[in-house]
Amino acid sequence: MRKEIFMVTMGTLTAIGLAGCGDSPNRSMNEIQTQKISYSQRSLTAPFSDLLYGFSAIEKYVAKGDYDNATTLSRNLYDEFHDAILPPLTVKKGKTYADNVDRKFDELTEAISNKNQSKIPNLIKENRKNLKTIAPILGVSVISTQ
Repeated sequence: MRKEIFMVTMGTLTAIGLAGCGDSPNRSMNEIQTQKISYSQRSLTAPFSDLLYGFSAIEKYVAKGDYDNATTLSRNLYDEFHDAILPPLTVKKGKTYADNVDRKFDELTEAISNKNQSKIPNLIKENRKNLKTIAPILGVSVISTQ
């Protein structure tokens, strides 16, 4: 009798195992999906951090009168903004909204190139504010003391 119960139990477990009952494939698909979402958020976190840190560095360069390094850095940040942040912002909020944010970034780059000390601090402040506004729209959390 024990042997028969054991054999029936083993047969049932084998049949269930071969039939693929269980939720492990579904669970792993959900985990993969979650990883993709987190990766996309992480991939935007770095550009936001770079830009916010870069604005602080530009302020220091301008204060020292080092416009060569400030210009180089602003161009690098400009490229990073256009490559990483502007495309998803355009998708989320539309071309008009993205163009308005982009226009302020362009003004900052131009002010630095022209060594316009009166405009640079205000444009940095405005661009920093824009980044902090669009970060949550794109699902990125930014921590900044300024």
